[in-house]
Amino acid sequence: MLYPVKVFSTRGSDILAEEVCRALQARLPQELQVDGCLKLGRSEVVRFSNENLQVKVENVRDHFVVVIHTQVPPVNERLMELFALLDALKGARPADILVVFPYYPYARSDKKNQPRISTMAYRLAHILNHSFGIEQVLLLDPHDDHIKHYFDPVADEITSIYLLLDYLEKNVFTFQPKEESVLVFPDEGASKRYSGFARLLRIPTAYIDKGRRDDHEEPEVKGIIGDIKDKFCLMIDDEILTGKTAIGDANYILKEGGQSVWMLAPHAVFADKKMAKIDLIQKLAHSPIDKFIVTNSIPSTAQMIVDRSRFVLLPVESLLAEAIKRTVLGQSISELYDPKNVDLYR
Repeated sequence: MLYPVKVFSTRGSDILAEEVCRALQARLPQELQVDGCLKLGRSEVVRFSNENLQVKVENVRDHFVVVIHTQVPPVNERLMELFALLDALKGARPADILVVFPYYPYARSDKKNQPRISTMAYRLAHILNHSFGIEQVLLLDPHDDHIKHYFDPVADEITSIYLLLDYLEKNVFTFQPKEESVLVFPDEGASKRYSGFARLLRIPTAYIDKGRRDDHEEPEVKGIIGDIKDKFCLMIDDEILTGKTAIGDANYILKEGGQSVWMLAPHAVFADKKMAKIDLIQKLAHSPIDKFIVTNSIPSTAQMIVDRSRFVLLPVESLLAEAIKRTVLGQSISELYDPKNVDLYR
């Protein structure tokens, strides 16, 4: 049975959620849209004097509810707001709830690689499953493929990588010869994650050989495996955080004979506890990386780089809307992994 759809979001994620609503409105059957249109559901967040949060939502009884939450600062307060929102929604008797993470919070806290440390990526999934009874979760380009397995049932995963591929084919390789280009992986992990991307682009690859014992050490560059001499170098990773590693890698590539460096990443986190976001963006804009191609999965970053020439911002709201529609209607998500289907959400 199909139910009418309502979309909610936490604060900070509402900018992206409103775009998703517009894209979803064009995809969902009219009978599943309340009053014939789809707009962001009303929710009221109250912060009391003791800093406790309370969330109140509009009527969702017997509705298919979509909750969109991406990592935006203040991260921990927004996460608590998500919990309060889900608690309010669950108590309001919806038919079902789908939680959508354009960027999954605590994604980098995904493995116990030191004694006695927390693994919050797993714990968050456990809380959603067991405390809130959430059974449908959608992840966009998680930090690692195994994160979806923290959920029970296993979360659905989609990728923006075909949007990046589409952009390169139509806007870069129309003038840049592929035989003079190379895809550079910043480490062995990225080489495994994005090896298929290189095959689709049909360009050679290289990767930067590094050593790192734990998360607190700067990686030591041992060398580059592959030919980058006089090549247009495209670096790729799942996210850019402080940009320090990316800038260091770009400098090393240029020192070793690379002609120029661009950077691809689905998630533009752009956060450094030592500087304001705007200063970090300025630092990246004046770095040896000539162009950053990223998505708007993190709205707080997207708003600050949208008009800057060093940054190309690819929208993911249509991709998210297409995946949400397919979940609502019981259609295949796997079809979104076919590069030929990028027209469905470009």
